[in-house]
Amino acid sequence: MTFRYLRFRTLAALHEGLMRNRFDHLGKQIGKRALGPFGATVAHDEISPETQQADLRHEPDPVHKAQRARLGLLGRLAAVVCLIEIYGHAPNAEEFRACLAKHIAFWQQRIRQARAHNKKRRLNRRPPKAFVEPALWIITAGAPTAILTKLKLRPADGWPAGVYLFGDDILRVGIVVASELPREPSTLLVRLMAAGPLLPQAIEDLRALPRNAQERVIVEPILLQLQHVLGKQPRRNLKEQEFIVAMHKTWEDARIEGHAEGRAEGRAETRADAVLTVLRVRGIAVPEAARKRILAEKDLHRLERWHEKAIVATSLSEVLNDRAEGRSSKTARAAAHKERSGRKPARVSAQR
Repeated sequence: MTFRYLRFRTLAALHEGLMRNRFDHLGKQIGKRALGPFGATVAHDEISPETQQADLRHEPDPVHKAQRARLGLLGRLAAVVCLIEIYGHAPNAEEFRACLAKHIAFWQQRIRQARAHNKKRRLNRRPPKAFVEPALWIITAGAPTAILTKLKLRPADGWPAGVYLFGDDILRVGIVVASELPREPSTLLVRLMAAGPLLPQAIEDLRALPRNAQERVIVEPILLQLQHVLGKQPRRNLKEQEFIVAMHKTWEDARIEGHAEGRAEGRAETRADAVLTVLRVRGIAVPEAARKRILAEKDLHRLERWHEKAIVATSLSEVLNDRAEGRSSKTARAAAHKERSGRKPARVSAQR
């Protein structure tokens, strides 16, 4: 196995500004957008001497310390110059070693740059600048159990659950397991960056925040852009389908809530659009007649039932077939009527 392969995940060709593995790219976009205003932040940063690329490099600007702190856990991770590596799964030992290789190469690169810079300062009779040792943060969607066990890592004191530190000031490495982080706003940006199986939950938490919340301002345009790009693809894998369904359900529900006092017709139209979108995402063909029927439906409860069925159905008939429900309702009403009819004579007889 060559070092070129070991240098971490191979980049795929870009499509409409997004990588083929869009959920890995999602974390880099969120991190760059969140940290960019508060210091130099570079995605796919090349590290010498071998050509290696880190997911994110951030060099904090001290002027923006207070603003960066408002990013919660992400702001705390980026309080010092660092590399951030993002995995939508639990990385294996090979991937962990690749991260360490980039981190050490970056550290040595910075030492060489600092020495050259301080040499010039001494020639100009200026005091040298203190060297700031960089950190490496590995954000993972799931727990890399083998790594945590074999390195005997324990949750770090003074940090939220899910944060593990390795190597003390010798290596300055941290592993952040998104699935173990507390489900609170301060961890939301990191959980969104990790993506993985918990992404729908993180999207739901994001939508629950006020519209002007910093997290929503940062992430919402990125998520909507990804939804738009994936929606135009003729084929999608399961993870992409789950993302679109989560986005559609979450943001469409938000839109409905925002217009709760609007006309019922508008709400029905929104629900009908939701049903059609889910059917399209699931790859279920909708003939024109069925499409017109869905758009013409004004019963919000029925549209909600169709929407729920569409998420798990394998055919259009499973979604629109209300006959079984109708028969069940009629059977229940008939049984209730029969029961009432059967009890009435007994009640009359008792009175006599």
